[in-house]
Amino acid sequence: MSFEAAMTASGLIPGAIVADGKWRRCKTTDKPKHRNGAYVLYADGRGYWRNWATDFELNKWEPAGIELSAKADPEIARRRQEAERAARVNAVRGARARWNESEPMRNLHPYLERKGLNAAGCAGLRVWRDLLVVPVYFGNSITSIQTIDAGGQKRFWHGAPVKAGAYVMHRQRAAVTAVCEGLATGLAVYQSLRHASVIVAFDAGNLTPVVDRIRPTGNVVICADNDHATQARTGINPGIQKAENAAELIGAGVAFPKGIEGTDWADALAEWPNGARRIEREILAGAKYVTRC
Repeated sequence: MSFEAAMTASGLIPGAIVADGKWRRCKTTDKPKHRNGAYVLYADGRGYWRNWATDFELNKWEPAGIELSAKADPEIARRRQEAERAARVNAVRGARARWNESEPMRNLHPYLERKGLNAAGCAGLRVWRDLLVVPVYFGNSITSIQTIDAGGQKRFWHGAPVKAGAYVMHRQRAAVTAVCEGLATGLAVYQSLRHASVIVAFDAGNLTPVVDRIRPTGNVVICADNDHATQARTGINPGIQKAENAAELIGAGVAFPKGIEGTDWADALAEWPNGARRIEREILAGAKYVTRC
């Protein structure tokens, strides 16, 4: 199987592939109006790709000759692992440096304003030039950042790990913990539920790793995206499916917006009359009590 065929099988639409060692964005079959896919192909034939909406880690592809040489010579594999580890460390340092260069968000960012959101839950966000900067935390440490421009284009810091990382909006004595995909979705939930803490996992594929690491207890609900257009085309609703997988891990509930043109709770907030109250009712109704395990 070729690199192009492997990406296509994973749902990416790469177009013309350039082997220049640079990451390139591309469309995906599940959300063809967005550029949620990304790939890089090196001159020696090694390639990586990811669908940011469904994958929680990179996919890897190597020509048969490279794979065989690495197996035949453990030293080659060891050096490659060391190089990859060093690259991750440097990427994390770069993400933290950019975070430190960023400034507190003093005025509502245009992306959030366009989404009809307010500043509640935004205390942990920063801005760099015209970009909104969202920290990706693993415990108390920042492992990566996500930047969002005014039009909603999202990018993670290249090479910095995101798996199991999250942005948390905590409330003292919260009555419910909600786990969701993106920042705007999380803010919509946080601003609609007056007694909720919200955990943003950034994409559907990261829901289960985040839930597995944090293990929230009490009333917990996974607030899924409703990818109804993808379901109409493919018969699969990845947003709901990934949410159900995460919920099953700890016995949490699942809630998703129904009857909207958009896909997530931020869309529901904009589309539903009295959207905040309806969001609160539906999410609370979907929560289940989770005990520590």
